[in-house]
Amino acid sequence: MNRSLFVALCLLLTSGGFVTESNGQQRQITFDDAVSIALDRNVELKKAENDVGLQEQIVSREKAAFLPNLNLSTRSSRNWGLTFDQTSFQLVTEASNTFSMNASSSINLFNGFGDVASLRQAQSTLESSNLTFERQKQTVFFSVIQSYLQVILDQERVGIRAEDVEAQRQQLRRIEEFTRVGSRPISDLYQQQANLANAELVLLESERAAQLSQVRLIQVMELDPMQDYSFVAPAREELDLDADSYDLDALMRAAFEQRKDIRSLDASIEAANEGIRIAKSSRYPSLNMSGGASTSYSSLRLDPLSRDKINFGDQLSDNRAGSVGLTLSVPIFNRLLTKTNIEQAKIRYSNLNLDRQNLEQNISLEVRQSYLDYFTAVKRLDVTEKQLRAARQSEAVERERYDIGASTLVELTQARANLVDAESQRVQAVYQFIFQEQVIEYYLGTLNPAQQLFR
Repeated sequence: MNRSLFVALCLLLTSGGFVTESNGQQRQITFDDAVSIALDRNVELKKAENDVGLQEQIVSREKAAFLPNLNLSTRSSRNWGLTFDQTSFQLVTEASNTFSMNASSSINLFNGFGDVASLRQAQSTLESSNLTFERQKQTVFFSVIQSYLQVILDQERVGIRAEDVEAQRQQLRRIEEFTRVGSRPISDLYQQQANLANAELVLLESERAAQLSQVRLIQVMELDPMQDYSFVAPAREELDLDADSYDLDALMRAAFEQRKDIRSLDASIEAANEGIRIAKSSRYPSLNMSGGASTSYSSLRLDPLSRDKINFGDQLSDNRAGSVGLTLSVPIFNRLLTKTNIEQAKIRYSNLNLDRQNLEQNISLEVRQSYLDYFTAVKRLDVTEKQLRAARQSEAVERERYDIGASTLVELTQARANLVDAESQRVQAVYQFIFQEQVIEYYLGTLNPAQQLFR
């Protein structure tokens, strides 16, 4: 049990089921509410969404790498003492003011197609992040389904145990009357008192199990554990118990085509492949074109004829200069950096392919197990329905036989225990069937957070 679950449990047990003293109000939460809250609050989902935003910025950066850059700089200074004036080309000792302005731009013309590979890598990584985000939404939705159904199941079990306690009380009152008139031995009274105490103990344990399942659901939803919550169970007519027919081979094919985690990994593999191309691009020469323009002003510059100072605007116009150039860089030896980068990129690519093989194996096992569990759940629906029908009839018959003295309390107690067990098995089968339907959809990758779990 992790720390947050332990803290929440302590709060539950010390507050009597999350009842707050501040306002005493209870918040009712339906399944749809639970899904909406979990999707809005889940930290891992928010981080996955942030990662998508991060990768979008990286794609924008890689696209912009194809554009030329442009830099503009200016410099203004006040000089005194012996200095060399760059504008008048004189050694001077008097104070002077200078100003210069430069603009430069450069663009890569060829770098071994490394920029193309970088863009493709960023796009593949973005695709992988998007798919990971969608899979994380499915995972959060699935966690809510699992925890919510467990809460409802445990609530149903509490109801069954509460009904059993009431039935045991009624039986105790009848036995008290029987023993009073002498039609039953006093041992039956003592035995029934023990039966009632045992039923109350089991009810207490069921209530604690229900509290624990609520704690886990609150943790999944990341709600405030200091508040009081009531989770609404669906009406029986809202439960869809119609079984579907599945083909295992078709399920396998669908899972490999639709699972967003394997598609995300495929995109990561493609990104790693582009990483190899990026590393190999360092083997090729690079060609860059650059250009620039500049101008300057000096307070010491004089007209050679009139010896008058040349004004600011005229100097900026007269001192204009420009340049255009090409730079070719040919790699000769870089201390095996390119070679090691290529090998590292290949290893990353190989590891991702191994991860895919492992994921394929896991998907196959998950789909196969969910397929088998689903049809087991279907069979349990039928078996538990028959079991419950028979247990009800048996308990009714034994109760009548005991009332007329044709049966013992031991036989009646056993019949009652069988009925309670059959009722528990039935609700377990119902919610297990609903859950297994969602398990199949989750492992197929088709689970949709917008879909309705109940009718």
